[in-house]
Amino acid sequence: MKKIFLYMLLSGIMVGCSDVLNTVPTDRLSSEVYWQTDNDAEYAANAVYRFLESHITVLGRDVMSDVARSTFETSDETKVEGSIADSQTGIFQTTWNDMYKGIRRCNDYMANVDKITPTNEAFVNRVTSEVRTLRCYFYSRLVSYFGDVPLVTDPIGISESKTLTRTPVSEIYDFIYKEINESVAHLPAATSEKGRVTKGAAYAILARTMLFAAGNVTGTDNRPATYYERAKTAADAVIALGVYSLLPNYKDLFTYENENNQEVVFDKQFIKDVYANAVMNNFGAVSLANNGSMMSPTSVLVDEYETSSGKKIADDPSYDPKNPYENRDPRLSYTLYVPGDLLPNGTVYDSRPGWSSSADVIGASYQVSKTGLLPRKYINAEVLLTAAEARIELNVETEKALQYINEIRQRPDVNMPVLSGITSQSDLREAVRHERMVELGLEGNRFFDTRRWKISENVCNMDRIVGMRYVDKDSGELVTITNDYKKKFTSRDYLWPIPYNERQLNKNLTQNDGWN
Repeated sequence: MKKIFLYMLLSGIMVGCSDVLNTVPTDRLSSEVYWQTDNDAEYAANAVYRFLESHITVLGRDVMSDVARSTFETSDETKVEGSIADSQTGIFQTTWNDMYKGIRRCNDYMANVDKITPTNEAFVNRVTSEVRTLRCYFYSRLVSYFGDVPLVTDPIGISESKTLTRTPVSEIYDFIYKEINESVAHLPAATSEKGRVTKGAAYAILARTMLFAAGNVTGTDNRPATYYERAKTAADAVIALGVYSLLPNYKDLFTYENENNQEVVFDKQFIKDVYANAVMNNFGAVSLANNGSMMSPTSVLVDEYETSSGKKIADDPSYDPKNPYENRDPRLSYTLYVPGDLLPNGTVYDSRPGWSSSADVIGASYQVSKTGLLPRKYINAEVLLTAAEARIELNVETEKALQYINEIRQRPDVNMPVLSGITSQSDLREAVRHERMVELGLEGNRFFDTRRWKISENVCNMDRIVGMRYVDKDSGELVTITNDYKKKFTSRDYLWPIPYNERQLNKNLTQNDGWN
């Protein structure tokens, strides 16, 4: 079951008012005149959606994992990858600011919505529950990056902000759990307005949050069984709604024709010529007149895809290193562009040095992929895999967990061999982690998965990056693209630092270990 954790940007509020005494501001909204009607609640709720993370932020997180590297070596992501960032690095402050801006908007809403005498109480309860759920989303992202952060649920002023302290993650996770479980009662199972929070979206946010919480990244909240049970229950609730189902063909998930398909639980809506996205401009081929891909996928991801017979490439004698992308799990070709693939304009993608004069050839410019590989999909998914993983970690209903994994493997256009005879928890864990890696490749999840599984120090330390493999045009010898780009991950990097400016403004905010 798919979940698109991209997000919807709805219009803000534009209302004007004036009187002869100018006692009410005319250049901005005033709570003195605004909070009166059901529509006021709806418009204010709409304005919260604009603070959801951009596609660049969501997808770009995998740059800072083992499945990709940053293309642009002056980026903040490069500093994070190399463990040379500090608390003044911009990505930390930007992330902090963006999430708290959303929280502030939610708190303003919650502080004022009761001023309305509703005409349609059920409607106002619904949009209020959307806001409560979105506030939970903002907090879930904050704690996954920074650990303990201030839990603020009311509008506050500058003086109050300077007295805040960090709230333990356990309290924030319990807050999220309570808020979403109270909100779902007022949310619809489905809505004609695509992109709004529904029961499925709320439960999916809760499932993802609890799954991350089980990893105890801070080391101070060791309740894995509680969190896995919560994740299982929430994921099961999404499935039980009967609203969502797997799209038969994996490749069709990434086409315009299948926008808002039956796998989509929560997505970000765009409008042609009104509100467009720049995904291709930030992740696409330079030959398509784009800025180049900020993400250069690595062979770590490529090699994770099994052969078509369901074996690892090292275990399958039929695997041909000179034709490394043939006879593989079909999801490989739906996830990555490799040399010889057709680009959206019908031209051939070719990054191989000496093979063409394409603008995509490695070394042609600083903008091209450093590995010769490009991301091909721009979508986010995981509900069935969450339901499976929670069962595996709880060591309950493992047959159901394997069933969910096989449902994903058995899409008609994927048709990978059914996994059977797997009974041990360790083998099931390996199976579900493999499926998360290949099913969700380059969708922003790997960054968080390696942290909650506590494997980042093993997989994200690299002395060199390995990219595409191809046959030399003249010699016929196998060529493997490598570069000396280094990734470094230490224990401190499981949590990002509290941004420097925040600690200058508020001396009560302590710093995460290793970042002083």
